[in-house]
Amino acid sequence: MSEYSMYIQHDWDECIRSVENRVWISVKPRNGPSVHGHLQCKSHKLNGIPIIQGTNGFEVESVSSHAIQVKHLSCPSVTLLSPYRVFKDVHNASVTSLDVVGGQCVSASDSVLKSWSSLDHEKEKEVTMTGHYGDIYCCRWFPSVKVVLSCGADLRIKIWSSDTGECAGTLVGHTQAVTDLAIIDRGRNIISVSKDGTSKLWHVGSGKVIDDLIKSNQTTYINCCSINSPKNLNLGERNIPASDLEIGTDDKCLLIGCENGMLSLIGVYARKILATNNLDCPVNACHLNEGAQIYVGCNDGRVIWLDEQLVIKHSIFDTNSPVRCLCLFKELVVCGHGDGSCVIRSVNNKKAYLTGTNAEPIYDVSTDTRFLYTACRDGVIRKYLPELL
Repeated sequence: MSEYSMYIQHDWDECIRSVENRVWISVKPRNGPSVHGHLQCKSHKLNGIPIIQGTNGFEVESVSSHAIQVKHLSCPSVTLLSPYRVFKDVHNASVTSLDVVGGQCVSASDSVLKSWSSLDHEKEKEVTMTGHYGDIYCCRWFPSVKVVLSCGADLRIKIWSSDTGECAGTLVGHTQAVTDLAIIDRGRNIISVSKDGTSKLWHVGSGKVIDDLIKSNQTTYINCCSINSPKNLNLGERNIPASDLEIGTDDKCLLIGCENGMLSLIGVYARKILATNNLDCPVNACHLNEGAQIYVGCNDGRVIWLDEQLVIKHSIFDTNSPVRCLCLFKELVVCGHGDGSCVIRSVNNKKAYLTGTNAEPIYDVSTDTRFLYTACRDGVIRKYLPELL
């Protein structure tokens, strides 16, 4: 059975290491009732690793620091990973966006941004950035990891110094909330997408809109975008002269996902729509890699792999809980869901879970190539070490 989800008590890693302590665990088919059981620590090995026994068809196959491998009679084994480190005091409300580069974090909660280090986090070293009005939907590092880009419900895009917390500029042009951002090369140009149905190409230095890459019906919200330089993909020819403000777009391809289920691949320089597909469900998160492979998370819980023509190659539909966010870790797709589960999936149907949330939605997930990080409605940022998988 591949259409299943596994859930475990959020503090299992702490509880299960003491003799006779037990935690609840359950497995749920997508359209069926849950099967509940318990995992109980019976004793310890000489190295201190607990010996765990399961009930009602659950069996623990292996135990290590921060990870257990569990299977049930009705489904294959999965790995459950507990946080390597937990950051509870960066924010005191829902964390809506997160970006991490080399351990340097920028995160958003309500209308406040903070930059901080996950390597040696100290409260007094945090830099706070304020100036948005309303929720921040996206925050991203520029490649320099000195400048931050953010957008949100106030229709504005802001550029910040992470050293001082000062706002270096505000880009105004959207007529509804700005939902996502993409940075081109070093960041002289950026792309924004919005609930107003447009995707805008900006020149950061002047604060000017260079062009609208796409103008959808204003009732067509654009929820997400992803940019890359895919190899061996014909991006189309340009029919109009280029602006001197446009830099580095000639090899760029933009992927956008919409509330009405429309997925579009756009040649940025040529302003050409290369492919479209309607998935008949809101697209909440998307990723385009340099091999022109596409990964999408939908509001109905589906995770979909597509090719450069936006033809579906593989789909996993193991939960009805909406995908809220998505990132790629090597060849694995990491998705945060509305029910608090964060699932690492692969095309061969192997799965792992980043645990620790108590049924609180995961709003963003990020990687700095070694660690995975989650941003959650409970205000906590969790750091995981996937090599334990």
